[in-house]
Amino acid sequence: MNLIGALLLFVGLSLSSLYLFPSGGPQLADFVLIGFAGVMLLMSLGDKHLKVSPFAMCWGLMVLWVVMVCLSWTLVMETTEFFRPAQFFLFNFLIGMGLLRFLSVYGERAIGLIRNSISIALVIAGGHVLVQLALGINRTTGSFNNPNQLAYFSLCGVVVLLMLDDFHPKMRPLALAGLASGVLGILSASSLAAMGGGAMVGIGWAIANAKQVKYFARLLLLVPLLLGGVVLANISTEGQVLRNLEARMDRAPSKIDSVYEERKFDRLTNFPAYAILGAGEAERQRFAPYDGAEIHSSFINMLFAYGLPGLVLFLSIIATVLRRAPLYIWAGVAGPLIYSTTHNGLRATLFWVLLVICWHLYREGSIAASSQNLVFDRPLQ
Repeated sequence: MNLIGALLLFVGLSLSSLYLFPSGGPQLADFVLIGFAGVMLLMSLGDKHLKVSPFAMCWGLMVLWVVMVCLSWTLVMETTEFFRPAQFFLFNFLIGMGLLRFLSVYGERAIGLIRNSISIALVIAGGHVLVQLALGINRTTGSFNNPNQLAYFSLCGVVVLLMLDDFHPKMRPLALAGLASGVLGILSASSLAAMGGGAMVGIGWAIANAKQVKYFARLLLLVPLLLGGVVLANISTEGQVLRNLEARMDRAPSKIDSVYEERKFDRLTNFPAYAILGAGEAERQRFAPYDGAEIHSSFINMLFAYGLPGLVLFLSIIATVLRRAPLYIWAGVAGPLIYSTTHNGLRATLFWVLLVICWHLYREGSIAASSQNLVFDRPLQ
């Protein structure tokens, strides 16, 4: 059964960048990953010496609070629309718990499987990006439905790959191709927030490698390789990558000036009472004339939709994951979090996978032994 779970996880993560259906609904990879979670749940029934970790506890409490808020508004508004956003939280929680158990069983082999599958996913997205750039598309979507999905997935994917090697990437062809594809995805999507987050990841990479000569030498070698790949992509598309970046930079001042209204932050300031216990994420006509799109911020959306308890629990998850991590990991994880200040990234499964891996590797203040258990205090019997 564990081997079946490994196959499902590999296929699910490898296909996680391939969007075949409209956004907001399940994609092909989601069906595979829920199968993986089901296998892990069945296998966990035979586990002994179970003791829930602080990370799993905080995450579980947050999901429970989200469901309670959704149930409350379902009864008040007499509609089931509130449960659609809750499904994302529950789905990602189940995948995360399955991944925690899988890592505890397979250890280093699980790390290699995740590295290869995320690399494949990034390469799939990068291949679509190159085709779109060659066609002269201004803001590429890769294998996703919109540019922001491409940018966020690429950013989280780069952090995951770096983290799996403790920010000292080895000369593995597939992983290097994945990193190059991730950088290309961030740049070609022309997302200012993603580029800002990517710069933060670069700072973390530099911090991790600057103190040791062999790692710094490898850094000096890898940077030109990655940048060379981007330059090659720019040349092969007759300068489309550079034109996209210039166009977005020209718009940067106006984007910053309008971020308050454009990202719907004004909904919070005009209806502050909902921030106490949460307004849910449906029936936005209650907030007219500020009822347009969703709030484009993980943090502000969590505060407005699920109140102070939801935001505190979300921040507790991040604090628990990073509590004993080194400075360069803080900088690396800050990349996706910077992006999340102006985009809602809570539905992205790869973001939660990133947190799971960070907890697994750095919960003891350094990379944990692969044979140690993740969710439980003692190894599985």
